[in-house]
Amino acid sequence: MRNTINLFCPYKKWLLVIPYLVVILLVWHKRDITYPHIPSMFRETLLGDLLPDMIFFSLALAGFVCLVQLIRLPGFQKWRFARGVRRAGLHNAQGEYPVLISARKDKNKPHGRILEVENKGISIQDFDNRVDRLDATLEGKIYCMEYGRKTTRTRLYVTPNKFIKPTIISPNDEYFGNAVIGSLINCLVVGATGTGKTVALKVIMSKIARFQPEAEIWILDFKNYDFKEFSNYPNHYAYSNCVQGLTDYYNAFKEQQNTGSAGCPQYLFCDEWGSFILSREKRQAEELKARLSEILMLGRSYRFVPIIGLQRGDSSHFSSGARDQFRAILMLGNISKQQKQMLLPDFEDKLTENCGLGEGYLLLDGKGGIEHIKIAPIQDFDALDNVIRKAMQR
Repeated sequence: MRNTINLFCPYKKWLLVIPYLVVILLVWHKRDITYPHIPSMFRETLLGDLLPDMIFFSLALAGFVCLVQLIRLPGFQKWRFARGVRRAGLHNAQGEYPVLISARKDKNKPHGRILEVENKGISIQDFDNRVDRLDATLEGKIYCMEYGRKTTRTRLYVTPNKFIKPTIISPNDEYFGNAVIGSLINCLVVGATGTGKTVALKVIMSKIARFQPEAEIWILDFKNYDFKEFSNYPNHYAYSNCVQGLTDYYNAFKEQQNTGSAGCPQYLFCDEWGSFILSREKRQAEELKARLSEILMLGRSYRFVPIIGLQRGDSSHFSSGARDQFRAILMLGNISKQQKQMLLPDFEDKLTENCGLGEGYLLLDGKGGIEHIKIAPIQDFDALDNVIRKAMQR
């Protein structure tokens, strides 16, 4: 039974043709009842009932054509596409926008859709330059583009958002979204309490520990709770000692900068940065923010990489312009409208998922836009912590 359902599912809309034809045949069969109601001027001719018959078949054929067109391309799809290209600002030199001609299923990809578009002379490159905006307005992800039989037609292959599975971020491989962990630069991890922010930070630590064999890990554990299992290692700083930890890290950065060359990767993990800054007196807080700002702006050249976790990405937690230096942003849980506008304004319309524990969005600058991600559930935290301990002994 399941195979039968799957077989007919792609064609279920076309089943509407059957009741339509049944209705037409019934009306034709009962024409002797309906024809007397037709004005006599159309019936009292040499042709008899031929003229009403021709009118009937013309209307039936027109209705059939309209039904087929509605099945092939419902009006709301065409309207939504038109709205999408306008929002994306995708038009030619004459101000003409692409027009959706047809939409059908992609037989080679589950849940995939093929949109046939009259491109109005707009190249595939122009479509690609606005692919993120198109994804947002079409409520899906474009996974391929190509010309049709004519260069005036462009085919867009789209998967609706509801069928896109999140990218799994696991401690068992070196990938962090679309990039390898070694290319990570200045990462901001944002999530309210209970969204899985601490687990995400530990997963990132374990990836660095496994796949960056020369890397050193520094931890500023302001709560002195989630990372206390590393408290016996020299690069772990808890609560008020976080001030000393950031100072030591900053001094190590300055020493490396004086050499004029990059050394081993140095990753600074700071959980609850916002709470840490707010706990300091204003003068000291500004000094700490200034040091972090300098590292964010210059640390890349010397392989100093801050990875900062906090509940809200408010600009008040950073020196002026420093927050813009984060090249990676990981947002976990259900994201408020204010946070979307603050951290990911270009993708606000795309952040539509109702995200659960350990689920959210990842933006890697220059790596193909934003991704819906999920942190893999950790079955053995002791094994994960052991991997991190080995890295902290380096």
